[in-house]
Amino acid sequence: MHITIIEDEKILSANIAKKLNRWWYNTKIINSYNEFINDELEETDLYIIDISLIDWSWFDIIKNLRWSKKSKTPIIITSWYNDTEKKIYWLDLWADDYLQKPYSVEELTARIRALIRRSYDSQIKSEIVYNEITYNLSEKLIKKKWLIIDLTSREMQFVEYMLFNMWKIVTKNEIINSVWWKFDELTVTDNTINVTISKIRKKLWNNFKLKTLINRWYLLEE
Repeated sequence: MHITIIEDEKILSANIAKKLNRWWYNTKIINSYNEFINDELEETDLYIIDISLIDWSWFDIIKNLRWSKKSKTPIIITSWYNDTEKKIYWLDLWADDYLQKPYSVEELTARIRALIRRSYDSQIKSEIVYNEITYNLSEKLIKKKWLIIDLTSREMQFVEYMLFNMWKIVTKNEIINSVWWKFDELTVTDNTINVTISKIRKKLWNNFKLKTLINRWYLLEE
């Protein structure tokens, strides 16, 4: 899923993007109006727009999206304001949701999922089918045919990350940053990763076709 963050505070937008990347969203950052005007935004599935932009108008951006670009893509607007009348006005003005700063990444991702479900429910798949394994994205369940596979949360994160990156060589550091992201690279040892992979392989039998160059990279094949 592709998300565009329109925010003139570069450090803040970079932090938001980093956190969303850990939840496997592909993010694009736009820090100026010129960047926005010159960007095609063809792959964007959702926008996060700060309405307290300095030197450029968030209203012009939304108007441009809805009129010029003829986009029906969901928009989440953010700000520090906590004024009910302002929130109603902004939501009536082509926005789909409002999130007050500061907010947690958990709340942001929950709102993203809700908007995507409402907007594209008939278009996006709620499940990934892979070698007789079915992974339900919303319920976070993995089944082999009718049997639910009991994975730990860490094992589930690993499997989900590899399913989203199928046929892509993933490095050890990418695995750590995405699956063990609350820990640093020194805390997560090679043995930690190898034990997790070993347990997943036992639970999913021969259906999880993961190739590895030990302690360097990982590749999930069909």
